[in-house]
Amino acid sequence: MKITRRQLKNIIKETLALVSEAAKDLVCPPATQDLKLNTKNRDSAIKADHIQYGPLNLADGEYWERAAEHWNTKTSVAKKSNCSNCVAFDISPRMKDCMPGSVTKDGELGYCWMHHFKCHSARTCYTWAAGGPITDDEKSSSWQEKNKGGM
Repeated sequence: MKITRRQLKNIIKETLALVSEAAKDLVCPPATQDLKLNTKNRDSAIKADHIQYGPLNLADGEYWERAAEHWNTKTSVAKKSNCSNCVAFDISPRMKDCMPGSVTKDGELGYCWMHHFKCHSARTCYTWAAGGPITDDEKSSSWQEKNKGGM
């Protein structure tokens, strides 16, 4: 089958339009690029009674005791329920590219799709849910698609 020059131009044009549209959908979440927005969202998650993101200091035993009481479990169990294994914690390759840099001493920086801020893998919140983290771009894109209105 022979393709005319005009058909080839149309194929290229359509392909570029599809790629451009897909790229728009996979932009970094605003909070990963805007420090003021990220700080606002994170601070809101810290203050909200139903979220309680923390602890600010990872050695804060009182925070972990409160989390354990909230979840009706032991402190040692609460400490294992952290962002690093939360279903909404995104550390996919594409999200890592959105981060300002790595945090490797005490954990890893990722994106929280529930509360829309950069979060630290060793912390947690009351809305923690088992099943994570998000480690592949396809799953990350799916979460972003579901969260378009919330970003």
